[in-house]
Formats: sequence, structure tokens, C-alpha cells
Amino acid sequence: MRPPLAAALALALAAPRALAEDEVAEGLPAPAFSLKTLNPEVAGSAWIALDRYVGEEAEDPGAKLVVISFFASWCGPCQKELPWLQHLHRTYADQGLRVLGVDVDRDEAGVAAARKLLQVHRVTYPVLSDRFNFLARRYLGEQAPLPSLFVVRRDGTIARIERGYARDVSAVLLAEIQGGLGLRAQPARAGARP
Repeated sequence: MRPPLAAALALALAAPRALAEDEVAEGLPAPAFSLKTLNPEVAGSAWIALDRYVGEEAEDPGAKLVVISFFASWCGPCQKELPWLQHLHRTYADQGLRVLGVDVDRDEAGVAAARKLLQVHRVTYPVLSDRFNFLARRYLGEQAPLPSLFVVRRDGTIARIERGYARDVSAVLLAEIQGGLGLRAQPARAGARP
């Protein structure tokens, strides 16, 4: 009787390990991806992969930290977050911050609206199209509030996850970003994240 019980126990213990590999959580590796850019003129490439910025063989030697923000053109809070992300990109790119937007609009009209938002907000960081929501389902699950933001360390692990939009989170995220870049913490600029 013991061998079948031991086998059942081994299977039961292996199942949570397999599920943990699929989990997206702080301290775990960020799922890899490669997506087409909506703004290749600023991205410098038609496709962007996460391993360009993180991992042992990262192509970008200056990258220290990556902020990935999932958004949609129809999401009001996402539109408010775009200028804040642009501010982070402009302020900290030279110190090693890389900002990536991931648009989850599914239809052509939504993708066109997202491109228009990028122009209106003068977004100069790469924005990727996840039109079939494969990456969004991986990072966000079936239902998650937008915008959802992930801070990924150079080693590829997730440092912080923020789901949804909260005005007061900007100071916490700014401290996380500054710390991840090895910078001395500076106070958030008033109104930096509307």
C-alpha cells in the first residue's frame, strides 16, 4: 500500500510546482515575450522582446530595470497614466530605466485609437501590440484591471506589480524605480501621475 500512496503524494506535490512555474508574481521570473511595436519609429525596431533588456544575454547593456504597462485605448485611467510613463522614460532612461507599453486593443479601430493616443501624448518609449491578448492573459489572467504595471529587474524577476490605477501609488513606484536604478530616492514631482 505504501508505494501507491507515495506515488500519489509525489504527484500531488509536483502539481503545485508546475502551477508555480506559470504564476506571475513578485520575486518570480517575468514571462518572456516578443511583440510587434505600434511605434517602430521610436522603438528602433518592428519587434521588441523582453530579453533585449533583461537576462544574462540582454542586448541592451545599459538596461537596469523595465516597467511594463498594459493598457487599452478605451481605458480612461490608462490615458492618465501615459504622460506619467513618458515622464519616467524621459527622466530615467539614461540611468537604465526602460519603459514598455503593451496595448491590448483587439480590433483595428482600437489599435488605431491607441496609435493616436501615442501621438497626442508624444510617447517616445516602445509600445507593443498584444492584439490577441496572449501576453495579457499570461501576465494579467482572464480579468485584471487596467492599467496594470510590472517592474522587472535586470535579472528578469518581477520586483513589483500594480494592478489598476491609484493616484497614491506613484510615490511608491517612483521609490521602487529609483531604488532599482541605484539612485537616491527623490520626492515625487507634484502632479507627476495624475
